[in-house]
Amino acid sequence: MTISEFSAFVKHTLSGLYDKGEANALLKNLLQERLSMSFFELAAIENNVLSNDHEALLLSDLNRLKSGEPLQYILGYAWFNEMKILVDKNVLIPRPETEELISFILDQHFPPNAIMLDLCSGSGCIALSLKSAFPNAEVFGFDVSDGSLQVAEQNSVSLKLKVSWMKWDVINDKCPITFNSAPELIVSNPPYITMKEFDDMHKNVTDFEPHLALFVSDAEPLIFYTAISKFANQTLAENGRLWFEVNKWHAVDVAEIMEQHGFEDVRIYRDFSSNDRFVSGVKL
Repeated sequence: MTISEFSAFVKHTLSGLYDKGEANALLKNLLQERLSMSFFELAAIENNVLSNDHEALLLSDLNRLKSGEPLQYILGYAWFNEMKILVDKNVLIPRPETEELISFILDQHFPPNAIMLDLCSGSGCIALSLKSAFPNAEVFGFDVSDGSLQVAEQNSVSLKLKVSWMKWDVINDKCPITFNSAPELIVSNPPYITMKEFDDMHKNVTDFEPHLALFVSDAEPLIFYTAISKFANQTLAENGRLWFEVNKWHAVDVAEIMEQHGFEDVRIYRDFSSNDRFVSGVKL
């Protein structure tokens, strides 16, 4: 089978599952990653015959795509903030919106040796981005999931970025560590999708990504923001900053929670889709 023939087969196979643009993007990314070639290199050899090993691997990948499994889980990694982040069923796939969150944070001033905390770390993409940007900072990542912490640790090793990973149920337990000095930054992208939104989501998310990291109950949609705001108020240094990624329907509610817990200069920021997606505040 040539690369061109495989491409046509993929487009036909995925035509009922994804729109044309999505199917083309999946095909392009799959071929580039599996054959280790750029788009232009692939175009120049589209009539070349795939090796037996490549053909078998790509057909196996296609079967997984047909089931709705996200490409990032098939490949075992996702690109985030120019870093190759390992992912599996234990962690959410990092989103472009979270890259925006990092950009907003990096626009602000922090001491070179700041203490920075990432709560509900998942794959560790936020904490690792902070460590990459602030090599002398002391960065901690917390999550309730043992599986997530294992993936985060693997990413630390792979990227050669030292982050201290710890298990912590931020809703029910006290922080498992006492810091040498007060942190200058706390950031969190906690679970924020309500169960009533479940049916409106794509099945490749609801069927494959960890519900523990996605969903909160309809009765308490802001439970993480309340707990983390309380902790941040008690823990942050003077002029320390708290940043959240939020459900676009609850940005104003999160801002109010932060103000109720003593934060000043509370601001809502929009993502590239013009949705209210991030909230920040300062502890004075």
